[in-house]
Amino acid sequence: RIVEATGVVPAVNQIELHPGFQQREARSYHEAHKIVTQSWSPLGQGKDLLTRAPIVRVADKHRRSPAQVVIAWHLAHGLAVIPKASDLEHLSDNFAARDLILDEEDMAAIDALDSPVGRLGPDPRSFGG
Repeated sequence: RIVEATGVVPAVNQIELHPGFQQREARSYHEAHKIVTQSWSPLGQGKDLLTRAPIVRVADKHRRSPAQVVIAWHLAHGLAVIPKASDLEHLSDNFAARDLILDEEDMAAIDALDSPVGRLGPDPRSFGG
């Protein structure tokens, strides 16, 4: 809507995006218009995402934390990811995810977690009633 209303293409669009809610249509639009997609709530707000079987399996396979796997998934998709870190240990763990390379099988397993009802936050299309 910003582009239509103003003619200005934003440099970045921050949207809720995590393996349970992947927003493929928005990401495709962003890619076509050279807009950086920034993942809001990339770890699924610490809900059950990090305990989902495919993520735990990939974490075990690589001897990494589930959070590192999810962050690596975002990076592999070319997303700007800004995970919350409540302490230095989490910050260090998050930063170490940049060295984790997921293979095609890993990516496919995580990509399969996408759900149209996976949104955790409010729908921006309905802000303001």
